Amino acid sequence: MFDAAAGMEEPPCYMPGPGGRRIAYTSYGAPGGAPVIYCHGFPSSRREALLLHESALAADARIISADRPGYGDSDDQPGRALADWSDDVACLAEGLGLERFAVLGVSGGGPYALACAWRLPERVHACALVCPLGPIYIDDLLHRMNWAVRTNLAMGRQPPWLCNLLYGGPTPAVLQRWPNLVESIRSIAAPPADRAVLADADNAAILSRTIADAMRNDAAGPRRDLVLYSHDWHIPFADIRHHIRIWHGDADGTVPIDHARWYADHLPNAHLIEMPGEGHYSVPLGHAREILAALLAEALAP
Repeated sequence: MFDAAAGMEEPPCYMPGPGGRRIAYTSYGAPGGAPVIYCHGFPSSRREALLLHESALAADARIISADRPGYGDSDDQPGRALADWSDDVACLAEGLGLERFAVLGVSGGGPYALACAWRLPERVHACALVCPLGPIYIDDLLHRMNWAVRTNLAMGRQPPWLCNLLYGGPTPAVLQRWPNLVESIRSIAAPPADRAVLADADNAAILSRTIADAMRNDAAGPRRDLVLYSHDWHIPFADIRHHIRIWHGDADGTVPIDHARWYADHLPNAHLIEMPGEGHYSVPLGHAREILAALLAEALAP
């Protein structure tokens, strides 16, 4: 059995990124397995992929999970655009000697996985989205979210001084010290399927650690993501030609399934798997083997 506590303390590896920035990453699953670049959620960190370690071993997948700029142990990148993440992924792949790889984006990592599929079409040979955040710069998609999540994400539309006032200063230190405060907000709209997986002590510990990671460095990464998510991503969805599987629970109280349905309508080759009764956490935690098996089957297809 994988020791979650030991995994959380594992020091990161580093890769030089654009402009000499350090990209912090960790690999989980099978060391010699098929490579999958993991795009973590919001607010979170590379350690989120710990949740998939056992499933990745079973699927013979090597999960390579990196902190986005300003998260965890990765250097910040002021002024970045959402699609710039693909440049970091390209550097990471080059340094690891990966000619081609699959991409998996979970929740707030969904937009970043799509950026990779769009800007690295020759290198990304399979892409999957799990409970992905939709383009909330579209008012209708933002307003379909529950009030707590909607209120939080809408701060990205406010003047920078207000966002910095509310999410800078002592706030990151408080949340780093007591990450369970974020977990309590997450549980407001959690369906029974989510409550079941969140009751697992290992799952809860990993998720709390990712919150603490995200709040380091004055929460520079999450605060920038609030702004990026809330403004035009400048991703031409109609130009993404990959076949993309989208896995989403119809009881998701964090990111409503309407977001996945929007993607299914606007990505040319999307296939949406709607999962009855499943929530935001029960899909990646309870169905990781199925998701990885489908992703790798497509990645390894001739």
